[in-house]
Amino acid sequence: MTKYKNVKRLYFDGKKEIEQLTGQVEQLQNAIANQRMSQSRTSLDDSEYTTRFNRLNGAITNLSFNIRKDWVTLPSWLVPFVSIDAIKTGKQEMTAVGRAVITRWVVEEIFNRCFHPGLDPELSRQLKMIEHNIRHFSYTMNSQEEFDALTSKVVNWRMATLEGLSDVLRSGESANHRADFTRRATSNLTACLFQHLTDPPPAGVDGSASMIVELAVGIASNLPLESRDVAIVYPLPEQQIMPEIMEIEKAGLPALETRPSDASEESSAGDEAAAKDAKDRRGDKTRTGMLNPRGGANMPDVGRKGSIADTSSSHNTVPAGATLPPKDAAKVRFAGFVGVEVRGRHILVKAPVWTLG
Repeated sequence: MTKYKNVKRLYFDGKKEIEQLTGQVEQLQNAIANQRMSQSRTSLDDSEYTTRFNRLNGAITNLSFNIRKDWVTLPSWLVPFVSIDAIKTGKQEMTAVGRAVITRWVVEEIFNRCFHPGLDPELSRQLKMIEHNIRHFSYTMNSQEEFDALTSKVVNWRMATLEGLSDVLRSGESANHRADFTRRATSNLTACLFQHLTDPPPAGVDGSASMIVELAVGIASNLPLESRDVAIVYPLPEQQIMPEIMEIEKAGLPALETRPSDASEESSAGDEAAAKDAKDRRGDKTRTGMLNPRGGANMPDVGRKGSIADTSSSHNTVPAGATLPPKDAAKVRFAGFVGVEVRGRHILVKAPVWTLG
């Protein structure tokens, strides 16, 4: 009888403990579900993001096509990756160049520097910097779980920050901040293009720039409201091709004329010809001129500001002593638009790129 009572007591005690544990598990499951529901916010769905980015791509491509014949100089970061006759011909390659220049500007000056356009510009810039630093200064991650944990950390910080700023974003001042940001960004993009275009600049650039900025600002207004991390990536020249987020453009560009592999013979022939010419004209005087790294021996007339001759001989050549990138089909020459990814989930837009192959 004593043994029976002990077994019966242990049975009911164990049953009670199991019921308590089951209740605790259900409470935890409900708490997690409620937390996920409270944090599951989608400002725009995937199809809407895809549509908006396609509109932005179309606006950039349209402006790039309209100004393809009006370029006189190129940004220094793009010079080594553009053929020497691109500006002179003003055809398909210059449309691609315009797409690269405008897209990179939009990414760096709007998406990478603006936390939310409805906030004070300086505060918005600092918050965006904090968001980048959380990811940049994280420890080295070796598993998908660690990447997902970092993404959750960034998203939770962003959502908590927006909750703290909700009164500002709902105020009339927020609309003024957004309008001012859009106006300044349009002016800056227009100025950035004008410094590389003919003087006087072509008509319609400011209107197209305004449309591009408004589309980008509209996207930037929704990105921080997401409970997921929508990442915008612009592939830089000489980065490795990543097929999962990049798409190689089928329409090829003219090859870069001079490569390090065959530069020695051309350089030697150019040196001999230049030396002979210098000797004929100057006698025994030492030649002090510097050969154009792409094979030309004459420097342009600096006084011809904005001329095609000035551009093709100076601004559109690799600096002295520099080498052009070697052929490599696995590396980016430059990109015509961005890639868009929902981190840890899927790709929304693939970046169109041209390769160095």
